[in-house]
Amino acid sequence: MSLKKNFYDKDVSTKNLVTTITGIVTLVITILSSFGILTPEQSTELTVHAGGLIGAVNTIVGIVAAIILMFKAKDA
Repeated sequence: MSLKKNFYDKDVSTKNLVTTITGIVTLVITILSSFGILTPEQSTELTVHAGGLIGAVNTIVGIVAAIILMFKAKDA
């Protein structure tokens, strides 16, 4: 009996990673804003910048995954 391997699905894991990071950043900004540490204007500005950073993290993860797969892959 042969069991199929579970392959790493980069597209799904990257979407989950982006969603998780976005949720954490939004939660932190909301908490800081609710305690009065950030003003509403600052939290709006920070949210915009955080979106750019999250996009950059997504790109970096994709690049690292591509480099790892490039050296780890075996020819058929």
